[in-house]
Amino acid sequence: MYENLQYRRQFILAAAPVTPPAGWNELKLNDYFLYTHPDLAVTEVTCREKSLVLLGHIFDSAEPEKKNVDIVKDILTRTDGMGGFFASLKPYAGNYALLYKDDREVLIAQDALALKQIYYCTVDNRVVCGSQPNLIVNFAHPQIGRTKDRDLLDFYGNRLKETRWVGDETLYEGVKHLLPNHYLDIGRRVAKRYWPNEPVRRLDLDEAVSRSCQYLQGILKAMALRHSLMMAVTAGTDSRVLLAASRDIRDKTYYFINNHTLGHSHPDIVVPKKLFDRIGVPFHVHDVPKDMDDEFRRIHLSNTFFVTERLLTTIYNIYFKRHGDKVNVTGTGEIGRMRFGKEPKQLNSYLAAYKLGYADGGRYVIRQCDKILDEMLPVARKNGINMLTLLYWEQLNGNWGTVVNAETEIAVEVFDPYASHLLYEIFLGVDEKYVKYNEEPCVFFRDMIARMWPELLEWPINPADTIRGKIAGFLGKTGVMGVMKELKYQMKYAGYLYRERLQGS
Repeated sequence: MYENLQYRRQFILAAAPVTPPAGWNELKLNDYFLYTHPDLAVTEVTCREKSLVLLGHIFDSAEPEKKNVDIVKDILTRTDGMGGFFASLKPYAGNYALLYKDDREVLIAQDALALKQIYYCTVDNRVVCGSQPNLIVNFAHPQIGRTKDRDLLDFYGNRLKETRWVGDETLYEGVKHLLPNHYLDIGRRVAKRYWPNEPVRRLDLDEAVSRSCQYLQGILKAMALRHSLMMAVTAGTDSRVLLAASRDIRDKTYYFINNHTLGHSHPDIVVPKKLFDRIGVPFHVHDVPKDMDDEFRRIHLSNTFFVTERLLTTIYNIYFKRHGDKVNVTGTGEIGRMRFGKEPKQLNSYLAAYKLGYADGGRYVIRQCDKILDEMLPVARKNGINMLTLLYWEQLNGNWGTVVNAETEIAVEVFDPYASHLLYEIFLGVDEKYVKYNEEPCVFFRDMIARMWPELLEWPINPADTIRGKIAGFLGKTGVMGVMKELKYQMKYAGYLYRERLQGS
């Protein structure tokens, strides 16, 4: 019954033939063999000595009517060498990987958030790369075993929180994760950074609001022209902006919220219900049944490496059984709202670990943060980007943030209208005083909502529903919460330094 769900929408790129799962498609690319699940959209375009293979879907905000093949042709036509290829990608959004080949280079890159995950072998192997590390291991030759790195094994076995991996390594020897803003040089099997490659241009607030609104409205229109959309709307900022951007396609969009563990008095249900009733648009609250098919569970738990059962009943009962004909629109706007705060004058590996959720440090996490800081800080400083925002983007979003999307693809595809380098460059060009994360909504995002659908601001964003939350909100407005958070960090840092001295003595 569920045969086609095994590794759904995944792929393998190999340097020699492999025997893929039954029903998979094969595409020969000179010395390489591309194997794809039948539900993964594949678009190939060749122009003279250049070729481009799109895995997934890509959208054009400026010309929403364009399809995958039209955009791939545009990219290939405008591309003059590898640098031109990345410049050509900047305006688009989607959930995709792009395999590019010319007479000198063979590489693969992803959308701006790396939603279409890629893991790759760093040593010689029949498999070059694939959608998941467990998929690579299953088809690798020679066989790949678990790492012997004791610090990594300790991190994975004893310290890993949820799926908040740190760095680009994996549990497997010689298998790494391709993170956002990097491409894989396939011939050399190494990842290289391609963004940022120039300083971010500073924008005044009005220009940034105007360009961002136009972009999001165009991307959502492009998605709606090709797919049936479903969009989760909570009481939060990012979904409110996307709702505002969807105003012209509201009759073509299915708006909803999953009541998984929230309860009907939660603001994420109460606020959007009132809001949608006022604007006269249907809104659906999905109470999630606990029913589960054992075979679906088995396949689901084998499809992706970091899979959990946390959302399993939602994926099965809501997305798979009821809405498999749609694509799920989600949003990652925190890159434009300084999710990790302002960059301090003094940056260290412990601060990076702390921001990623590891206040206790740990040898592996600190070691990875040393590497991250050494590579990322010069790039951020050179191009005028908040280092902590780049850390949030590449490490938290690139690792933890892509897990839900990957495991959900057994049921529905996931698109993020924010996932564009062009849009994120606009976001990063806004003065920091307009994008404070502790303001709900911050000035920049409030002005976007006001520009696209001002009535939506009549309802609060992320209102506190507990006494503790109300106190925290008050302290945040007075600035006390910021002081308390800094004090907490300094105490944790002092404790970390003390433990380090004890271990070194």
